[in-house]
Amino acid sequence: MIRLILFDLDGTFVDTAFDIIESANIVFKNNNKLNISYEAGREIASDGIKAFLRYRFDEQEDNFDLLSKEFLNIYNQKFLNNPLLFNGIHQLLKDLECNGVKWGIVTNKARYFAENIIRHHNLTEKCSVLMCGDDEGFKPKPSPDLLLQACSVLDMNISDTIYVGDGHRDILSARSAKIKSVLACYGYLKKADLIDDWDADYLIHNPLEILSLDGLALNNSLS
Repeated sequence: MIRLILFDLDGTFVDTAFDIIESANIVFKNNNKLNISYEAGREIASDGIKAFLRYRFDEQEDNFDLLSKEFLNIYNQKFLNNPLLFNGIHQLLKDLECNGVKWGIVTNKARYFAENIIRHHNLTEKCSVLMCGDDEGFKPKPSPDLLLQACSVLDMNISDTIYVGDGHRDILSARSAKIKSVLACYGYLKKADLIDDWDADYLIHNPLEILSLDGLALNNSLS
């Protein structure tokens, strides 16, 4: 019986690409570099600041520490402009709540940003657990640490849990934790990603498909 669903944040639960791409383009403009397109930026939207910097700068020649600080300062002003819940997430959460299934967030994003984005959507009280990449004492994904701690905090068995994410490290993390994995194909996948080789337990193209995944005991309790 699935009693807990854990979600990655960026590219799975919330579409944060708009704000991070806008922030990147401001950094590029400030440093006389060309903008990055939305399409190109979306593919690396959950890969961290350095992925954007490497798109236009040379890590051997440019001061990435200084550029990263500039990026963070700009993103701090922009990150709550357009963090949109993916279509289907709101209804999914309502269905889970009605059936007593808990949910939480396990992300490599810094806690400051994650907490504020969840609060922005008035979901702080409904989110049963939040584990973040800068939480002290835990290694970020693809380590299983954050997922295992999320289950521990809620006293949940890993066999009663599934993890939904849009990246290879999400699937690796779930596999290491021996938690069933769900690949969110609507997220920030790259064209070159060989998702068939990732061995995710399930693939979905809309969050609501979680409610009807074959083989999950969740099917019997939700409609």
